[in-house]
Amino acid sequence: MLECVSCGGKYRPEDVEDANAELHSKYYDTHVYICPQCGAEVITSDTEVSTFCVYCGNPAVVFDRVAKQYRPDGIVPFKITREEAAGVIRKRFMNNPIVPKEVKARCVPENLRGIYVPYWVVNAEFREADFLKGEVKRGKSSVTYYYTRAGEVRLRNLPIDGSEILSDDVSFRLEPFYLEDARTFDEDYLNGFYSNTSDITYSDLRAAASEHCHRMYAEEVVKSVKANNVKIVDSLYWADIQDDPVYMMMPVWFFTFRHEEKPYTILVNGQTGRVVGTMPWKTKSVWAFAISLFVLLLGLIGFAMWAALGRGNDLASVAMYIVIAMLAGGFALTATGFNGIRRVMNNLKLTQSESMFRYVKRRQG
Repeated sequence: MLECVSCGGKYRPEDVEDANAELHSKYYDTHVYICPQCGAEVITSDTEVSTFCVYCGNPAVVFDRVAKQYRPDGIVPFKITREEAAGVIRKRFMNNPIVPKEVKARCVPENLRGIYVPYWVVNAEFREADFLKGEVKRGKSSVTYYYTRAGEVRLRNLPIDGSEILSDDVSFRLEPFYLEDARTFDEDYLNGFYSNTSDITYSDLRAAASEHCHRMYAEEVVKSVKANNVKIVDSLYWADIQDDPVYMMMPVWFFTFRHEEKPYTILVNGQTGRVVGTMPWKTKSVWAFAISLFVLLLGLIGFAMWAALGRGNDLASVAMYIVIAMLAGGFALTATGFNGIRRVMNNLKLTQSESMFRYVKRRQG
C-alpha cells in the first residue's frame, strides 16, 4: 500500500494514475543492436529479428541500448508475402536473357527485407498555373501553339513519404497505397519486419506535398491540350496542408544487392505488388544483339536495293516499296529503342541510388 504523507490516505499502486501515461502512450520501446562487421545499427521492436545483420548478413550482432520511438497513428499491414514479392520480381525480370545469372540466383525470398516506410497522410488545397506549348498539324507542316491552364484542387488522404533518404520519385512510383486496409498502430504488426522513422520537418512535408500534387495535376493538364508533343514550359504552384497530418507506416519489400561494385535496390509495394526499379544487364549481350540487328537490317535493305536496280520495272517497284518500308521500320524501331533505353536508364538511376541502398542500413522493426 502507498500512504500519502500529507493526508495519511492509503492507496494500492495500481489505483494511482501515472502522470506521464499520456506521454508514454506516444512512444514505444525498440531494441538497438550494432553490427561489429559493417557498423550498421539494427533497430527492432523484438529480440528475434535481431539475430543477424540485415545489411551485411553477419550472424553476430551486439545489443547496444533500448530506445523510444514516436508511435505512428496507423499502419497498413503487409498483404504481399516475402515469397510472393520474390515471385513478382522473378516474373518481371528473370526471363530476360540479358540479366546476369548471378543476379537471378540472388532473387530468393531470404534476400528480401520487409520494411515499414514512414508516410504522412495529409489533406491539401492545391493551386497551379501553367504555360504550355504543343504542335498542331497544318497541311504538311506543324505549327507550335502556346496555351495557358490554371486551376485548384482539394485532395484528401494524400500519402507523402516521411523519409529524406527515400527519394520522392521512388515513393511516388510505389503508389498507390489503399488506406481502406489501414489499422490502428500496434507494435505486434512490426514483429518480423523492420521500419524507419520520419525525419522530415513540417516545411519539408509541405514542399513534398506540393511536388506530389504538381505531378498529378501536370499529367491531367497535358492531357487537356489537344496537340502533339505537349510540354509544360513554365508553371507556378503551391499547396496548403489542411488539418493535422496523420503519421502512417506503409509496407515495402526491399531486394538490395551489389553487382560489379554498384548498388541495386528493387522495391515491391507490400500491399499491391507494384515493382519499382530495374536489373543490371549484360552489356556485351546488349551490344551483340544491337549489332546483329543492325547488320541484318542493312543486309535486307541491300538485297532489296539490288533487286530494285537489277530487275524489271514491276519487281523494281516492289523492291523499292520494301526498301522504303524497311527504312521507315528501322527509324521507328530505333526511336522506340532509344525511348525504351531512356526509360530503363531512368529506372536504373533509381535502382543504383546509393542513398536508397544505405536506407536499409538503419532501420527498426
